[in-house]
Amino acid sequence: MAELLQAVKADLDAMDADQLLENLIGIRRTMATLKAQDDAILDRLSNLHDAGEIDASFTHEDWNFSFCQGRRKWSYPENITALEAGLKAAKKAAEADGSATATRGASYWTVK
Repeated sequence: MAELLQAVKADLDAMDADQLLENLIGIRRTMATLKAQDDAILDRLSNLHDAGEIDASFTHEDWNFSFCQGRRKWSYPENITALEAGLKAAKKAAEADGSATATRGASYWTVK
């Protein structure tokens, strides 16, 4: 893996900005296609699991597969959501009057 990474870095070092951008666009397009295929396959596996045709956990070609239930979601009573709304308003007021301090996370690129 380290050798592959070194080879990729060497190839990238030889590229100008336009070549880098075209390469990145091609990679993103391929990733989008692969993601769509991955999603469709996982949906089909979920259907097979729901139909009882495959187990919730199994191994195939040294890969482990496990079906995981979705995360629990909560709905709160009105008195709790009112408290939350009050907290949000207090936060906005602190931001506006300067008593809250802002920080920034790490910089990153977005590519769409």
